[in-house]
Amino acid sequence: MIADSMQPTRRELLRQILAGLTTLSSSYALDQRQIRDGHGRIEPPIDIPAIPLYCADGSSQDLTGLTRGKTTAVQLIFTQCTTTCPIQAAIFQQLQKLLSGSARHGAQLLSISVDPENDTPQSLREWLHRFHAGNQWTAAVPLPKDLAAIQGLFGKQGTTVENHTTQVHIVNQHSQIVWSSIELPSAESIATVLSRIPR
Repeated sequence: MIADSMQPTRRELLRQILAGLTTLSSSYALDQRQIRDGHGRIEPPIDIPAIPLYCADGSSQDLTGLTRGKTTAVQLIFTQCTTTCPIQAAIFQQLQKLLSGSARHGAQLLSISVDPENDTPQSLREWLHRFHAGNQWTAAVPLPKDLAAIQGLFGKQGTTVENHTTQVHIVNQHSQIVWSSIELPSAESIATVLSRIPR
């Protein structure tokens, strides 16, 4: 009789344990998606490695050096794109106007090409000129061997050039990714986030 009365309690305890494990597993999966495919604050921040880049001005810099000391908004593009990239450029074009009249004038905008086989410093310069980029907006392209690393940081692993992400990622002055936007965010939303990043 005592054993029978305790049986439901044991079942309930087992159900609660299983439910707890399921919740914990789901939370972990959500955390991973937040880093890889989601948007919002990135916690903990993701350190950027020193990936070599060829910049639109003809210089060679690594990604860590290019972002250290400045808050940076990063997007992935390629110059021959005729679909989403012009929209992304328009977002940065509007963003630089918003930043020029704000306290965040020290922030920089960085467009990184995901087409190292075709994009060159010259094509990047022409692309920036087409969208009236100012001094705080630059572009760069990695070596082909480093493209996967760039996509792993700012995009989606294994995607094609045409299927790159249209998110904007915010890198703090310590060269850490601290925030990722939704796809094709508004310039105003990026400006707001930049205003909240400690300098």
